[in-house]
Amino acid sequence: MEIEKNQGIQIDAYVNQVHDKNKLDPSENKSDMAATKTDTVVISDAAKQIQEIRSQLDAVPDVDESKVAQLRKEIEAGTYQRSADELASKMIKEGLINDELK
Repeated sequence: MEIEKNQGIQIDAYVNQVHDKNKLDPSENKSDMAATKTDTVVISDAAKQIQEIRSQLDAVPDVDESKVAQLRKEIEAGTYQRSADELASKMIKEGLINDELK
C-alpha cells in the first residue's frame, strides 16, 4: 500500500478544525460536559402507587393463622363437616382460576 502526501493534509484539516472550535468558545464545551454528567430519575405517580401497594401486600401474612386455628380445633374435636358438593365446587373453582392465571 502506498501512502500519498495528500492523505495527511485531510487529517490535519480535521484536527485543526476541532482545535479552532475549542479555542473559540471553551466555556460552551465545559457546560456541555457538565450537563451530560448529571442524571435524574423521575418516578411516575402510577409507579409510586404500585410501590406503596406492593409494600402493603408484603405486610399481609400469607396464612390466616386464626382460620387455621379454628379449623384445627374443629378437626380435633371431630366437628369439621363439609359436604362433598361444596368441596368439589371449590376444587373446580380453584382449578379454573389457576388455569386463567397461567
